Amino acid sequence: MNAALLSLKNISMEYSNFIAVDDLNLDIKKGEFISLMGPSGCGKSTTLRMMAGLDNPTSGALYLDGESQLEVPTEKRGMPMVWQNFALFPFLNVQKNIEFPLKMQGVPSEARSKKAAEWIERMGLTEFAKRNISQLSGGQRQRVALARALVTEPRILLLDEPLSALDSHLRIKMQTELVRLHKELGITFIYVTHSQSEAFTMSDRVVIMNQGKVQQIGTPKQIYRAPNNAFVAEFIGMNNLIS
Repeated sequence: MNAALLSLKNISMEYSNFIAVDDLNLDIKKGEFISLMGPSGCGKSTTLRMMAGLDNPTSGALYLDGESQLEVPTEKRGMPMVWQNFALFPFLNVQKNIEFPLKMQGVPSEARSKKAAEWIERMGLTEFAKRNISQLSGGQRQRVALARALVTEPRILLLDEPLSALDSHLRIKMQTELVRLHKELGITFIYVTHSQSEAFTMSDRVVIMNQGKVQQIGTPKQIYRAPNNAFVAEFIGMNNLIS
């Protein structure tokens, strides 16, 4: 078995009287597509934020390639995040939005322009390169957000419910696009969602969470056919439960 690329060891996150994540252990392999799924408030987005370095865990450890990341700032971790609301810069056009992370890395103007142009073409955005973000559709904005995250060629991409703001037709189309990108790039995708169909369609493994605790980790087939407990069985829709 391949060694883990990213490891969370006994990670907990506590806010005054509320435990958002409780003693979570998770190993994620290189090139894996893994989804965190559960009801609102279960701790999945908090877990993603701790991976990104946006929140510091109350206790536990986080390792990337065996090296602790707890003292490593967000911009040095190499784990860009695609947000639910895309978080694009409204004052920059498509080209400049995609160039921005390269600019922050000190990449020279000509080189970052060329790299951004490659991703604009790859994401089918060539005719929109000079447009303002306000002139784009939801699907086009989503592709810009993905291109901006991937232009630095990270080893891990974090996605926090990135399709929830899209209509159902576009959501299905973007699921196909994400699976294609994952296969082409070989990047580890860590994906937070409420949607069983998204998680089960795209993921190699799914992590089911509830009240800050992991309830089950497995392939979609394993979870569907053999839920660990009544919560998992009910959550994925198997409602004929027998004590």
